[in-house]
Amino acid sequence: MKAYYNQNKISSSFAKFFKNFSISKPHLKNICFIITAMICAESVVLSDISRKLKDDFSLINLESIERRFRRFFSSFSSFAYSFYNSFISHIIFYFNIKHSDKKIHISFDHMFVRDKFTILLFSLRIGKQGIPLWFRCFKGKHNPDAYSMNLINEGISYCANLFADKNYHIIRNIKPLKYSAKVLKDVYYTRKLFKTNIVVSNYSNTDEPWYLITNDDPSRAIKNYSFRFGSIESIFKSQKSNGFRLESTNTQKIEHFISLFTIMCIALVWLTIIGVDYVKNKHHYHLKFRDVKKRKNQSSRVFSFFNLGLTIFNLCYYNWVNFILKFNFVLYLNTRHFFIERFLHI
Repeated sequence: MKAYYNQNKISSSFAKFFKNFSISKPHLKNICFIITAMICAESVVLSDISRKLKDDFSLINLESIERRFRRFFSSFSSFAYSFYNSFISHIIFYFNIKHSDKKIHISFDHMFVRDKFTILLFSLRIGKQGIPLWFRCFKGKHNPDAYSMNLINEGISYCANLFADKNYHIIRNIKPLKYSAKVLKDVYYTRKLFKTNIVVSNYSNTDEPWYLITNDDPSRAIKNYSFRFGSIESIFKSQKSNGFRLESTNTQKIEHFISLFTIMCIALVWLTIIGVDYVKNKHHYHLKFRDVKKRKNQSSRVFSFFNLGLTIFNLCYYNWVNFILKFNFVLYLNTRHFFIERFLHI
């Protein structure tokens, strides 16, 4: 049976999921239409989003649509973080680790939108990319508030609490590592803030050593840190040059940016889930992609999960397809999530 996905059907499907969250009907409607149009436009620029809206929006003046969304961004920003917390909590509740070593990896770093905004972002590694878990946005580049140790501790605590009922062993990797390392075990970091292991390493063509701070086995420090590049850097790429063109945003207000960034993260997670679902269950679908290429007995992915999800969306949008888009936001369904031992890497 073929399905037909237009703007109203996709937005209504989002609404059925988000209606269980604490949100007013006007906000719910705006969020669902913005997510749909943002993905279609592959842009966070408000004019691009507005132009992609169809059906009931076709007869509305473009400037009126933009004013409506700007008002929404202003009011939504006050509870955007709590809304995203509820959203990501749903995903983690059903999350089932697939790695044989029962470990997951979380990274955090700062990103910048030109000279306009600074974001502190924590991400969960999914395959060779990641999804946002927790973030905070600040006005200006290198805003000192974004580097506050209290804020970083808040992010670490949030991620720890997010997985608290799953009996995870939390490992913190904070700074980058280069090889030829010296290991210092059981030392205090930042004036007895916490006891940990520090790996100090020099690397060719650098003037200063690099440091890795970890409460895991120091011999695994390089391996653990390497996962960061497949997680948080992939998110930055999807948000910027290879996805939603975040740096093209013309908004100047931090309130608007917080709302915009929150909705963009929701769209990124949904597309990633679609990509993951296709890779894990492609034998169930009539829709076929060459998503893996093989060379000399080695295979590599043609699309990231995010780009695969985006490609599938574009094929489905205003088209009849033998493919069912899923709107339950379930990533790696966990049927035994209270009984499986896992480890959390930060």
